[in-house]
Amino acid sequence: MNKTSKVEFTVELVRIITAVAIAYAVALITLFVISDDPVYIIQQFVLGPFSSPRRIGSIINLAIPFTFTGLCMCFMYAVNKFNLSGEGIFMISGCVISLVALQIGDSLPGPVAILVLFAVGAGVGAFISSIPAVMEAKFNANIVVASLMLNNILVFLAIYLLKYFMRDSSIGFLGSLPLPEVIKFPGIFGKMRVQAGFFVAVIAVILVALLFYKMVFGYKMRVVGNNPQFAKASGINMMGTIIGAQLIGGALAGIGGTVEILGNYDRFQWTASTQHGFDGLMVAVLARKNPLLVPVAALLLAYIRIGADVVNSKGDIPIEFITIIQGIVILMVAAEEFMGNYKKKLIYKAAAEDLAAKEKAAQKTA
Repeated sequence: MNKTSKVEFTVELVRIITAVAIAYAVALITLFVISDDPVYIIQQFVLGPFSSPRRIGSIINLAIPFTFTGLCMCFMYAVNKFNLSGEGIFMISGCVISLVALQIGDSLPGPVAILVLFAVGAGVGAFISSIPAVMEAKFNANIVVASLMLNNILVFLAIYLLKYFMRDSSIGFLGSLPLPEVIKFPGIFGKMRVQAGFFVAVIAVILVALLFYKMVFGYKMRVVGNNPQFAKASGINMMGTIIGAQLIGGALAGIGGTVEILGNYDRFQWTASTQHGFDGLMVAVLARKNPLLVPVAALLLAYIRIGADVVNSKGDIPIEFITIIQGIVILMVAAEEFMGNYKKKLIYKAAAEDLAAKEKAAQKTA
């Protein structure tokens, strides 16, 4: 990473933190005005998520699905195709891998069974994300509308599979038969009880970052997204790159649904959309489609959500209050000119220093 890239990365990170800080300031002022016990509520909102190892673990556990769906949306964002099927993919992949796990049972060793389920989850995600992608490419369908409608179909399909192919009639709620013990992820980090899918998320972030910034396909994606005319003139396969990016993004959302089921559930019991796909869009916007910033954005969003849960359970503030904070953060981070001039000045300065260093090195070798 050259000096200019480092400056851009640092400024984007500062932008996110500054936006969250401003949103928090507004939230704290609002809490102070509307709460009967503002000091206690503010203390719980800010420090409550860190008040016990279990709550810290809850932040990390919540950030894991946000990371996968955020990475998914980074691919869509990179090629400027807002395929929003990640929401439905997350749910249906969890459903399908649960169905497959019940069919496999204990017939395979745990590690082998988990690898099979990852492959199934990724395959389901890639296939589903291809539907709106191909519809747009071949039939000029609106990809946003097509993917949103597809999400509704997937949610009801998952409920149908649960009711008629996996349902456990011995329990008092709608849920599948218990999943085999051999496929469940263990808890890690002691009392925090973080699911082992944490390591899968870390590996995913590293691999996606390498693909984005060290591989030819990543370069093609960024060129197609930033300058389609130049990409076309350069001979880049536009349709192949756009569809390929969406397939990889869908596969990541599918793996995210798989990790969530194997790490946090004894049985499949989702009867409504998880909203994690749309949370991933928020994370990708916060991260400015940079996969290295996705974990940071995911942890921030998870911290805010857990803080809202704490305040809701211990105070007089409704959990919907969190929507205000999220809205402020998104508005500020999505605004191109927020800290834009500061960013440009630093980039110009870094570029000038790099150029001067290269000229000096050339003079020494001459």
